[in-house]
Amino acid sequence: MKKLNINESFISRIWESPSYYESRLMTCDNKTLEVLDFGEKNSDAGPDFIDAKIRLDGKLYSGDIEIHRDFKGWKQHNHKGDNKYNKVILQVVFWDEDDEVKKKIPRVKKSRDIPTIILSNFLKQSIHIIWKDIINNPSPKFKLPCFPNVKEIEADFKTDVIRDFGFKRLKYKTIRLRNRLDDFQESRNKKFTWQIVLFEFICEALGYSKNKAQFLKLARSFQYEEFENDKLFLDAVLFGAAGFLHDLKYKDEYISLLKVIWNETRNKRFPETLDKSEWNFFRLRPPNFPTVRLAYASGLLYKVLFGDFLKEIINIFNNERKIHNKLIDLFLNVEISGYWKNHYNFGKETKSKTKYIGKERVNDIITNVIIPLVYLYTIEFEIQDTKQKVLEFYSNLKCINSNEITRTMEAQLNVKPKTVSDEQGLIHLHNFYCIKGKCSECVIGERIFNEAIVSEPLKIIVY
Repeated sequence: MKKLNINESFISRIWESPSYYESRLMTCDNKTLEVLDFGEKNSDAGPDFIDAKIRLDGKLYSGDIEIHRDFKGWKQHNHKGDNKYNKVILQVVFWDEDDEVKKKIPRVKKSRDIPTIILSNFLKQSIHIIWKDIINNPSPKFKLPCFPNVKEIEADFKTDVIRDFGFKRLKYKTIRLRNRLDDFQESRNKKFTWQIVLFEFICEALGYSKNKAQFLKLARSFQYEEFENDKLFLDAVLFGAAGFLHDLKYKDEYISLLKVIWNETRNKRFPETLDKSEWNFFRLRPPNFPTVRLAYASGLLYKVLFGDFLKEIINIFNNERKIHNKLIDLFLNVEISGYWKNHYNFGKETKSKTKYIGKERVNDIITNVIIPLVYLYTIEFEIQDTKQKVLEFYSNLKCINSNEITRTMEAQLNVKPKTVSDEQGLIHLHNFYCIKGKCSECVIGERIFNEAIVSEPLKIIVY
């Protein structure tokens, strides 16, 4: 069976739907498994399901259940030694391991082996069929008010509506940027203000969902005119203000230099705005650790403040034919300190090269920051040619940001997004209309529910 790159949320959906797999389950150590209560889905730190009940070889157990893609997940997510996982009574992995040596049963801090089941061994159907079934039959919490009637609406009508919502989302993001720029009305250097806003919103995107607020809080805490044209200085201030240098026990040359710089500057120019406990590491792959993203943010800040990063972005829209490729290269070529090229955290060296940012995250930045910011820039300074190029880029760039929302909307609306603008339209429709029940303010919902209102008396007459 080919190991598809499915995520833990999808595996959880299969696990909590017993119709997808056999009722007679066995753990890796050949114990019979009966699930009496799947527990509650946990959206916070800790195991995926809490307060579950299972029966192993006739013995009753109560506790938590953890979901992983494969056997490496327990170690990769640093669960051993984490007290939040002491109550785990079952690990559910989706894929088996070809190498028996890699099939290592996890242990909690108290050295208790955790029974493990390989879910893919018990599926009633192929994973491809299950995937289609889950997408086409969403759980109630993801079901749109107009589903399934919306599938009957002609595709061209829905496509036009989604494109309109895509432009509304672009305007919504430019308003958010405009509001932040207005906060700097007292600033004498307008160019520098644009660069600060650019950096702040990129930082927010770097934080992803779990560290978004922390990154934005950090980026908005600085007096940027106080920064020195020195990469090590930027590292020291960012990690210091983020709280990572406080009580740091590891010692090496890089850490010592950061501490010296930070101790000399923090009381005079930079406050320590965050505590390291505020940053989230749980359920994050090492490349997404906030420490790695901060290292990238420091390298980016150097280019923003002491280079021509904003100008380079504008020039790409003005002069390049392959705008997307050039923007990707611009972000991937940001230089970070050598220490973070083989570290994911302080004092923990890795054998492989650190992947500090990938194309997926850059694409997210392009969609959510670069396009709306450059669009706003062209409006503010009345650069019509560049404005048209930005709109054409936004409207024609092929899909790059598929996520759970866009996939769910695509399946339920029965319409396939073709461009970034379409994807953003689906997100805007979902966030501001569908989940808020504003069907009467959506032309699709208005059409469906008006027809439903008319159809009822017609049925009575026919009857």
